[in-house]
Amino acid sequence: MTMSPAQWAAAFDYLEAVLLQDASKAASSARILAAPGQIASTIAGMADELIPALLNQAFQISDTTSEAELHTAHETMATDRGAQASALIHMALCAWADDNPTDTEAQDLALVLLGWLQLMAGAPPGDHEETLLVLGSARHIIRGGTP
Repeated sequence: MTMSPAQWAAAFDYLEAVLLQDASKAASSARILAAPGQIASTIAGMADELIPALLNQAFQISDTTSEAELHTAHETMATDRGAQASALIHMALCAWADDNPTDTEAQDLALVLLGWLQLMAGAPPGDHEETLLVLGSARHIIRGGTP
């Protein structure tokens, strides 16, 4: 699933609203993000693109990475606990999406994704400021920028 720029913006707004427990902003973002009945699967689709993109950024993998550099990066990722946890979370979110989650479960999916971002940031539980910074960085990376 490839998301449009408007969907990405709404998805990041939705994640931020869930993190800050802003129900009205979450509902507004959800309406922009996807049709009713598709919000949770869209969040899972977002994770399906976001997790690999951020891992590629973290391990400096790009379209111009040589085969040797790519091999080294993949070997490093295979032994990195954060990358291993990311792969597990990625698989779990994809499996969850395959179970046709309801829109009310979308916030649960978002919280799992936010927890992963918090873990990747090394932020302690409940540190919304650091998670918001990582969320902003992820938003920038998805738009084609570099951190």
